[in-house]
Amino acid sequence: MAYYIQIDNNVNIFVEDIGNGKPVLFIHGWPVNHIMYEYQLDVLPEYGIRCIALDLRGFGKSDRPFSSYSYNEMADDIRGVIDTLKLTNLTNCLFNRWCHCNPLYVQTRRAQY
Repeated sequence: MAYYIQIDNNVNIFVEDIGNGKPVLFIHGWPVNHIMYEYQLDVLPEYGIRCIALDLRGFGKSDRPFSSYSYNEMADDIRGVIDTLKLTNLTNCLFNRWCHCNPLYVQTRRAQY
């Protein structure tokens, strides 16, 4: 299922949410979008994995605001998706620069993560 999640700062984040079971959040790197995970999204749900792939702000089908591309805002976007979908026991699948900073950054921005 594909849909948009509106984040606090009125940015709509595109989400592809497929399958049931343990959730895996797929976060793309620079300069691609959620389509880079198309093969995983086609196969993993058959193995009981819920695949959630998003387009970060400015990429793919998500909104492209004129400004507001800081790590704080992107981490809040990801956190907004996690909170809206009520994801727990989450595994992250990351690519590129997000591998190094964003999961811990999201954690430090919200202690309950």
